[in-house]
Amino acid sequence: MIEVRGEGGESLVHDGATVAKFRHDGKDEAARNPVSTYREIRIKPRKRKGDAEQEYDVLLAMSSIMSLRVRESERAALDELVAALEAGG
Repeated sequence: MIEVRGEGGESLVHDGATVAKFRHDGKDEAARNPVSTYREIRIKPRKRKGDAEQEYDVLLAMSSIMSLRVRESERAALDELVAALEAGG
């Protein structure tokens, strides 16, 4: 299982067969899509002022569109999710 935690209590969770988006620290499932519907993922760095931690806007296109803003500290989990989706599972 891969979990990418985002801002505001949101997260993306990949369990091998599906990707789900959760809100409110995992209490509310907003969407769940089969991995087979994966189309693309876009990761765009956000410009930050000063010494603030780098953030990224993530747009995941599957049978529905899921978006998330993540910090640099979650980048390894995000890269793992991308690799899993591009490998087909």
